[in-house]
Amino acid sequence: MNLPDRSTAGLAPLWKMAQWLAAGEVSAVELVESCETAWHAWHGVINALVLSDFGAARAAAQESDRRRRAGQARGVLDGVPFSIKESFDVAGWPTTCGNPALRGHVARRDAVVVQRLREAGAILLGKTNVPLGLRDWQSYNDIYGTTRNPHDPSRTPGGSSGGSAAAVCAGLSAFDVGSDIGSSLRNPAHYCGIFSLKPSHGLVPLAGHGTGPASFGEQDINVAGPLARSALDLEPVLRAIAGPHGDPARAYRLELPACPHRRLADFRIAVLPTHPQAEADGEVAAQIEQLGHWLARQGARVDWHARPDFDAAELWHAYVTLLRATTAVHMDDAAYADALHRAAHTAAGDASYAALQYTGATLNHRDWLRLQASRERFAAAWRRFFTDHDVLLCPAAATTAFALDEAGEPWTRMLTVNGHARPMTTQLFWAGHSGLCGLPSAVAPIGPGKGGLPVGVQIVAGRYQDLTALRFASLLEEAGHAFRPPPRPSMPPADHHH
Repeated sequence: MNLPDRSTAGLAPLWKMAQWLAAGEVSAVELVESCETAWHAWHGVINALVLSDFGAARAAAQESDRRRRAGQARGVLDGVPFSIKESFDVAGWPTTCGNPALRGHVARRDAVVVQRLREAGAILLGKTNVPLGLRDWQSYNDIYGTTRNPHDPSRTPGGSSGGSAAAVCAGLSAFDVGSDIGSSLRNPAHYCGIFSLKPSHGLVPLAGHGTGPASFGEQDINVAGPLARSALDLEPVLRAIAGPHGDPARAYRLELPACPHRRLADFRIAVLPTHPQAEADGEVAAQIEQLGHWLARQGARVDWHARPDFDAAELWHAYVTLLRATTAVHMDDAAYADALHRAAHTAAGDASYAALQYTGATLNHRDWLRLQASRERFAAAWRRFFTDHDVLLCPAAATTAFALDEAGEPWTRMLTVNGHARPMTTQLFWAGHSGLCGLPSAVAPIGPGKGGLPVGVQIVAGRYQDLTALRFASLLEEAGHAFRPPPRPSMPPADHHH
């Protein structure tokens, strides 16, 4: 086994750190110090880990090292440093979702995912940045400022788990847990060249996420999941955080179906490099096409432009409506009154995002129930699709990481796709296509694209076939589609303490 280089140990994948810890070749304290060194080098450039307590992390790491010496290590995550998206509660720390009005909102207890990771021995370093209200494919707000992409600081790392992806990409933590309702785990992994998993809906408890009221059951569409530098790192984190919580834990236990395939050649693969509903830029689509041709040469069965038999425009309409219905809980009374007014003045049949965000936010329950019937029809089409395919490969976003753009409302911004201006919201199609029906989606780096920036592929599998998506991602990684670290910053580190 290669002995760890202490200065770059923090850029190793989680699985490698776990091997070193188990063999006594590195201590948890050294891993925390390596992440802190990276934070000092990068913080002034990317501003990703916006709340940190390295002192508390070092103390937790010393405890972990003591456990290990006593032969009482708690498993593979014991001693591994991690960060958490700002929207998850950490006892004694603020949870604001980037909203200055919530600056004083201090959590009383850890979110369930944080509690489970601490119980597994993982070492919490800090919280990573988000956009205001988690509603952007960038990560900036008036409390913590702007987070930048480590591969090109003039560009976004994505959002809303953009701080998560940037921190993991730059070696500030071994892994992070973010959330995803509109590609918030998927676009940041794609933009930053790392791996992520949006798990099947409902697998990972969301208790203690966001600043809204505690919900009975799980929030619609939204999920929590891991981001890491290796596909192999996602499963141990998923296993640590998944499974029923509270009352359901009395009756249910989680048993994920195993993936039977051992080689890429065993997979039945559908490839969808672009879609008329949300055109992908040539730079992204070309990488996915290239991957499809390469997989065919490996002996896999590859079907081109295969898609489930539903009306994609109808699914988009249902997704955006239900997305805005579930996030309406975070609106204050004035914003809701404004949405009611705007919805009343929306032309019948207007399926633009601008219109749907208001009709969705003010949806009545009868219409919500009717949409569930459509959703079951989409889910049935996906089930049929996945009897004949193991995975669907498609874009996570329409382009590579775009230049920072903080003017106006997120939903009014444009993106250049194949030389044409397109509403940035159009690419939410790639979020809702699988997200509406709760399917698992992994993202794996397959770039760089011709412009040199990372390109990821979204790997969608059937509901609860999370391990199939992860196995496929890990086989791609084994074949060379792996994380590539960004160049170290050359400018002197700025000292930003929050």
